[in-house]
Order: sequence, then structure tokens, then C-alpha cells
Amino acid sequence: MSRVNINQTRKVLEAHRLAGPHVRRVSNLIIQGARRLVPRGDHRSGSGKRQPGLTLGQSLKIEPRTDIFTISERIGSDKRYAATVHQGSEPHFIHGKGKMLKFQWDRGNALIAARSRGRTRRRGPRSSGGYFFFVSVFHPGNKRPVRYLTTPMHLYGRLHGFVTSSARVNRTRLP
Repeated sequence: MSRVNINQTRKVLEAHRLAGPHVRRVSNLIIQGARRLVPRGDHRSGSGKRQPGLTLGQSLKIEPRTDIFTISERIGSDKRYAATVHQGSEPHFIHGKGKMLKFQWDRGNALIAARSRGRTRRRGPRSSGGYFFFVSVFHPGNKRPVRYLTTPMHLYGRLHGFVTSSARVNRTRLP
């Protein structure tokens, strides 16, 4: 009778050496696919100001999360609105925290013009220089989410032999 003693440390290192590049290759494909699917634009707020920093596509990144038993990589963005773009959001109110909300509003200009002709009541939003000020506004929500992360994950992951799964996504009130 014989016995084989396997060096566990070397076994784990060899597994990581062989599997690590495969995981990295698939992660790179997933992030490339996500950057192609992510909505373009600079995410302007209602006031017309461009949000500072990188766009959503540029902010996508890969974070390795490796331990002894697993090799995993997390792909995502730190942008506050990334989850709402991906999953959608339900209709909700936006309240100004101690200040008025400032928006450009094309229909508001038509209302002001109609008011000046005497066709509508005097009560309504305040305007200044093409901008309108509100205490709170009703946001209709993002009814068409773009699954820019899960679609490439399932596509490229399954194509390269990985088992993929994602949680059921529903529209919620996200930050």
C-alpha cells in the first residue's frame, strides 16, 4: 500500500496559475461588452449641468476578489446612478434639500408665453433666465433599464464554459 501526500499550497498555486488567466480573459470580454451596451452621454441633471468626472462607460472597472478557494472578479461602477440605469427605477418624488431644484423645461417656456397672453392662471412655476425652480418634482422613473452588465456576463460567461446566474431584477427606488 502506498500513500500520496499532495502539497496543498502548491496545488492551490497551480490551480490559480492555470485558471487565473482564463477568468481574466472572460472578465475583459465582459467589460468590453458592457462598455458597448452602456448608454452614452454625460448624465446631465435637470439643471443642464454636466456631472463631473468620468462617464458611466469610462467608470466601469474590474476588481479582483481572489482567495484560496475562489478566483472571482467584480465588474461595475462607483457612479451613484449606475444601478438605476442597469435595473430601472420606479416613479418617485425628488425633494430639494433646503434649496429649490433648478431645471430647464421646454414646456414651461410655452406656459409662460401662454400666461403672458392671458390664457392661463397666474399660479405656476417660477422662472428665471430659461430655468424653472421647484420645491419638489415627480420623476417618472426609468422604465427601460439597460442590462449592460448581466447581458455580456451571461453571453461571454456561458460561451467560455462558466455557469452564470444573476438575481431577478425589478425596478426599485435606487439612489
